Amino acid sequence: MWLSIFPYRRLGSSLTFALIATIAVARADPLPSWNDTATKQAIIDFVTTVTQRGGPEFVPDDERIAVFDMDGTLIPEKPIPAAVIPLAADLKQAVAKKPILADKPAIAAFLKGDAAALHNAGEQGLNDLIAAVTDGRTTEEFSASILPLMKATTHDKFRVPYTRAVYKPMAELLSYLEDNGFKNWICSGSPILFTRAVSMEMLGIPPARVMGTSSGTRLDERDGKTVLVFDGTIDHLNDQEGKPPTINLALGARPVFVGGNEGGRGDIAMMRWSKDRTGPSFQLLINHDDAEREFEYSEPDNYSLDAAKRYGFHVVSIRDDWKTVVAP
Repeated sequence: MWLSIFPYRRLGSSLTFALIATIAVARADPLPSWNDTATKQAIIDFVTTVTQRGGPEFVPDDERIAVFDMDGTLIPEKPIPAAVIPLAADLKQAVAKKPILADKPAIAAFLKGDAAALHNAGEQGLNDLIAAVTDGRTTEEFSASILPLMKATTHDKFRVPYTRAVYKPMAELLSYLEDNGFKNWICSGSPILFTRAVSMEMLGIPPARVMGTSSGTRLDERDGKTVLVFDGTIDHLNDQEGKPPTINLALGARPVFVGGNEGGRGDIAMMRWSKDRTGPSFQLLINHDDAEREFEYSEPDNYSLDAAKRYGFHVVSIRDDWKTVVAP
């Protein structure tokens, strides 16, 4: 043991115990990529409180549900949303077959390489792209192509494959919650078929715990077998006020822990719905305020950050709260 290097009598008992305590805390730190700020402490305090059996705010295991947005919350959503990656090769072909698709703002922005306009098109724009590319394809055909493309494509900012472009502090938070009896879910505006294809590889969340925007499908028959075929429509846009009904349909309960991000107003509704549950809850809003290590952007009207102040959500400053953004 390293303590044998230092004579016990020279150190004194108080210093020895202090050293042991310091090392024990360092080893036990569940969120090592987080700076020691009030936000990190609030997370740890909350998890400790709701898992303390017999405590006044104890939450039973079957009620420990955590729901996270994905793009901008668990993974970067700039310079382009991850769900756009599998579309590049097929979108031009889709527009060639149906030129009217180019009139949609997001598709026009994508074809021009205008990342800012594509981001401004929001979740609706992203799903317009998906609908155009998947029209007429089977669900199995599209799903099978996603993960290989994500592994083969490098993120422009972080220089790692897209499957590794995950916020390290949030990956640690997911693990910390799971270790304390929480079940983690994703509730994203991205297409559910895309998110299910990458959720386990990127975030350790099973596809069965993914909620997202659903595309229209119809039952068809090909080569004598039944298949589900995309019909080029959006069945449900899972964004803003559309998220609480989706969560309720999947879970039948309000989540105890919710994570979202500012930048598109999309997560405040589910955060408020969680806040208004009977019993303890925790809401975490990611603020993209680090232009050097990630990206810096916000809503013109400051809607999400203002809502965080109004309703008492915890705000993560990427600049101040995170030691590391994405692991190299």
